[in-house]
Amino acid sequence: MRIHTRNDLIKFIEDNAPFTGVLRAALNHNENLGGFSRLSINHGSGWIVRLTSKFNRQWLIGVAPDKTLASKYRIWILFNSVPWKFWEGDKSENLLYRGDRPEEYKLLRNKEIRRCLNLKEQI
Repeated sequence: MRIHTRNDLIKFIEDNAPFTGVLRAALNHNENLGGFSRLSINHGSGWIVRLTSKFNRQWLIGVAPDKTLASKYRIWILFNSVPWKFWEGDKSENLLYRGDRPEEYKLLRNKEIRRCLNLKEQI
């Protein structure tokens, strides 16, 4: 399977959910946050999807290309907050990379970058 569209991304998560609660949440409500240059400290680029269960439990799911796996993608749960400073959705016309609400995500990225710059100035 190759991920080209939002539907492909959600289908991959449904087919490869780490556990049943994630699958149920994917079927209930999902929000594609778009493409990120870094998903976490140990992972490179990929997508993040926020899943919400019918009981309002949320999971952040990372999906990244990985040529060493048969599925060609790695999936995992992100336990930290969304790394907004690495969001790159505005660099692509592809809706998969832009996410469901790109204007909101751009504001969140810029806010996070300003916060990081302010922290550096305080040091």
